[in-house]
Amino acid sequence: MLKKILIVYSSRPPIVEYLERAFTRLGIEARHVYADDNTWFDRYLIRRLNKLAHNFRILPKSRSLFEQHPLSHRNHRSKSLARSYADFAPDLVLLIRGINFRADVLAATRPLFGWWIEHEGRIGEALAEIGNYDGYFFMNQSCVQAALDTGYAHASFLAHAVDPEIFRLVSGVQKKYDVSFVGNWSPKRQSYIEAALKVTPNLALYGGKWLRKCWNKPSILKCWKGSYIEGENLNRLYNISRVVLNITNWGKGQGKARSGMNMRVLEVPATGAFLLTDESMEMDSFLIPGIHVGVYYDLDDFPVQLRYYLERDVEREVIASAGLAHVRERHTYDHVAREVVDRYRNWIGMAC
Repeated sequence: MLKKILIVYSSRPPIVEYLERAFTRLGIEARHVYADDNTWFDRYLIRRLNKLAHNFRILPKSRSLFEQHPLSHRNHRSKSLARSYADFAPDLVLLIRGINFRADVLAATRPLFGWWIEHEGRIGEALAEIGNYDGYFFMNQSCVQAALDTGYAHASFLAHAVDPEIFRLVSGVQKKYDVSFVGNWSPKRQSYIEAALKVTPNLALYGGKWLRKCWNKPSILKCWKGSYIEGENLNRLYNISRVVLNITNWGKGQGKARSGMNMRVLEVPATGAFLLTDESMEMDSFLIPGIHVGVYYDLDDFPVQLRYYLERDVEREVIASAGLAHVRERHTYDHVAREVVDRYRNWIGMAC
């Protein structure tokens, strides 16, 4: 039986909190290590010196000054993992991959499962480390196949999910915005937001870098509300939006040529809001376009679909309601926790 699990990831987005609640509901004691916890020495000295060294090309971006210093971020988080592992003595460590750790610490942490939730373009990083893990999940089917083709039979698929306690329908609220989008700036996302503003100026925008990158775009600055939003405020934003956009900012291609779904794809429908999203090769296994969500194919199709759904309140609400019921029934972190438990049992059986 899996009785204790140690979960390792950054504090934002709060995936660790979602998983801890899910494992607790299964009767499993869960603790965490936040990989983004850092020392003042690294934050205010090492990072700044590294940035200068990289900018002046004194040091390649793949390298870091003070790599061996005990207060460097990588050493600090690796020691935190080793200390928590020794104190808690978990039956399993689940390391969600974004930030890496020292190889010697990972080698001493057993059993160890990894969960790759980065984009498929970084598959090389995953393949370089997957041999250090007893089990390895990918949120991208393309990455699973690449790992299997390379000979790693312990690779399998595990998608993002939703915490229904956080993302839920709020009754009695009125729609305030025609459109909302949450995500950091990129050239691609700016082009979609500009296209959306040609359909309606009633748009709420949250995310980093928009203020700096769009200082000369008054229409975008007018709808920018802040650099970060989470928790109850994020849930409320979705509830008061007629259409919530998803504009994926990574992947090897567009639409079904891209592999992997971000968190927004499931979190928005769980609130009863209507999601207008781009596609991925996995989406049809989770959500049916036109039934659970709305879909656009490219930048030319996007404003057509946005205008269509904004003009059809009844159809939009029917789809949103179907998405809500479907996601909350089938794609929560409880399902993720059970998948990890099942995989752990299989690993125990093979190890014995």
